[in-house]
Amino acid sequence: MDDPTPGPPHHRGGSAAATAPDGRDPTGDATGDPTPPGRRQRRWSAVGRRLAPFLDLFVLTGFVVAQPVLDVLGRSPDFLLFREVDARDIVLLALALMLAPPVALAAVELLAGLLGRRVRWLVHLALVAGLLGLLGLEVAKNLTPLRGPALAGVGVLVGIVGGLLYAKGSAFRLWLRWLWPAPIVFLLVFLLLSPAAELLRPAPTRSAAPPPATVQRTAKGPIVVVLMDEFPLVSLLNRQGRIDKRLYPNFARLAGGSTWYRNATAVTGMTGWALPSMMTGRYPAEDRLPITSQFPDNLFTLLGGSYKYKMRVFEGMSQLCPPDVCPDAKRSRGGGLLGQAQGPQGGQGGLRGVLRDSAKLWSQIASPQESTQDPAATLQEATVDVAAGPDASPADATRRQIVKGYKRGIGFQRFLSSIRPTDPNQRALYFVHVLIPHQPWKYVPSGRTYPERTTGPGRVATNGRWTSEAWPVQSIHQRHLMQTAIADRMIGDLLKRLRDTGLYDRSTLVVTADHGIAFQPGMNARANPINAAVPDALWVPLFIKRPGQRTPSTTDVNWEHVDLIPTLADIVGFRVPWSTEGVSWADPSAAERQRTEKLFYPRPGVRHTFEGPGNQATVLLGVTDRLLRPQDGYLGWFRFGPHADLVGRRVGDLTIAGDGGTAQVIGMDEYRRVDPDSGKVPAHVGGQLTRIPPGTPPRPAVVVAVNGVIGGVSETFASGDTPPTWFATMVPDTLLRPGDNRLQLFLLSTAAGQPRLHPLTLTGG
Repeated sequence: MDDPTPGPPHHRGGSAAATAPDGRDPTGDATGDPTPPGRRQRRWSAVGRRLAPFLDLFVLTGFVVAQPVLDVLGRSPDFLLFREVDARDIVLLALALMLAPPVALAAVELLAGLLGRRVRWLVHLALVAGLLGLLGLEVAKNLTPLRGPALAGVGVLVGIVGGLLYAKGSAFRLWLRWLWPAPIVFLLVFLLLSPAAELLRPAPTRSAAPPPATVQRTAKGPIVVVLMDEFPLVSLLNRQGRIDKRLYPNFARLAGGSTWYRNATAVTGMTGWALPSMMTGRYPAEDRLPITSQFPDNLFTLLGGSYKYKMRVFEGMSQLCPPDVCPDAKRSRGGGLLGQAQGPQGGQGGLRGVLRDSAKLWSQIASPQESTQDPAATLQEATVDVAAGPDASPADATRRQIVKGYKRGIGFQRFLSSIRPTDPNQRALYFVHVLIPHQPWKYVPSGRTYPERTTGPGRVATNGRWTSEAWPVQSIHQRHLMQTAIADRMIGDLLKRLRDTGLYDRSTLVVTADHGIAFQPGMNARANPINAAVPDALWVPLFIKRPGQRTPSTTDVNWEHVDLIPTLADIVGFRVPWSTEGVSWADPSAAERQRTEKLFYPRPGVRHTFEGPGNQATVLLGVTDRLLRPQDGYLGWFRFGPHADLVGRRVGDLTIAGDGGTAQVIGMDEYRRVDPDSGKVPAHVGGQLTRIPPGTPPRPAVVVAVNGVIGGVSETFASGDTPPTWFATMVPDTLLRPGDNRLQLFLLSTAAGQPRLHPLTLTGG
């Protein structure tokens, strides 16, 4: 590469070199190099001039791209854990972030050079000025409250000034080029010193294997473990404390042939801490990553290593099973955080997925606007293949379109496919961790997805704490219950698969969740539960079916999730060679735990004690028939809130009177081109009242009708610093027809005990 910037003058002219009698150049040195020193100096000077423009780009992209992205990734190993990339992928990712941007920009310069040296110089100057402007924008974004056009203006100003200094000042160019080691330092800090560097460390030696006699005594047949996420037990229960089989028939069927541990609780509210506790039988004492090098003694290393179990492990958000135990684990891995990762057909997980998401992360860092989400902390769900719905019998082509949208992350269907009709006596562990019914809540009970309507500048939850506004939290609770129907379908598919393969009777089956979630306005959702949040955040579903079990059993023993390994060991017959803090409930009469209090760790090493029986009694009050109308069939999911009786009624049967004002509806155009067969429907209706007539009561209810039928009613609420003019509600996807749909909104009032609807004029948003 020729240096487009001014450099030392080239020596021109001179006489021919003399030659010694022996044929050697008389200007050569003692090293034997026949090249004259002056010529060598000019050669290295030319190399330096060609390399200098690349060093400019290397340094600036290091500060603008590599450093900020590697800093976020290094402090957020969950970003990488969720994709379950290996050490090679992590190193390649870091190298790509350091080298790809400058190489790409250098290629642009080379192409510009085809038009002449001056064009190349101008392109190089423009690239340097642009990178300096982005650097100024990023620094100002971190140090000042400026956002939007003001912040963009700062970036433009820095770029112009920096470009002029670069063009006119050789000292500035020299200083810039002497910073070339900086990107390498950023790379080494990420690979050696950041929290993510733990993902590169090899696993230490595991505990000694048990004696062969112990292995022979282990029960034959598979162990099947399904771990769900963010799933409170109360979501399954009606007011009688029973599983509501009208909404969740497959969980009721599971309970009918297994032992239901009705007093089971999580020991922590964060997945990264909960998983190791469950897999090791120890309370979270230190903040460590859920990877093999941090927890070498765990269920996977024990069964897959010492007991030679066939391992079919789909972890999703941890790497506790090492490659030598689960050699096909990486092939089953993948997932997307910002973009939606594909399933086995798409192949968008792994390094490609992480590179794509890292690019989106950088676009947020370099944006003059405030980021709407932290891409290093927001986890996308991994889910299940589902059919069209309980009331529909779609053709195969329609089903394939709906199923296509659910192949993301750890596909549950891939887990089911791994359960094969092999020798029923074979020792095998089938394990899957699925982020269902974990947020984001985006599934209606039919299995279709819907776009979430972001309502207002404020957030429903900040740092894990819900807003104090009641309706948005209650509405999210309804959406959570709907998404729990997907979890129920997964269990139905699992039970069917086990029976179809002939493994059901011989299997030991465990179905549970890592922690719950509470829907209490103004309270923390799960990480640090207090008072009213405790029953929902701690109590989780737990069902264990022993080999040959046919009859149901319910127990209220004081189960905590550190008890999973000891209990499973006694049921199956293996020995745990490390010390555990849990107890075995395989034989409740022989259990060592007599206390009734519950231990909970809001973070590792910090223990809270909560009263057990009283909080469990609150759980057993249930929610399904207090919040929804299960007796009304599919429509009962949407009959929610104080005006639930209006849902399903025709608008023409009610009184319509007066002007309701105007409202802006988010995604208004989507209701004009609905395609239910695609598996995606605009079932979440949200927006803001933009004009309210005088005399309207504060916080009026908003009625939403689709094609002449009322589908939902929303209370109005405040968002951020705005007044309570926002609304959001779910409407039945069965009301939406292909093509254009008529969306109507009304303010609700009551006269002589009868509802009255006041039409709203709608605008799109």
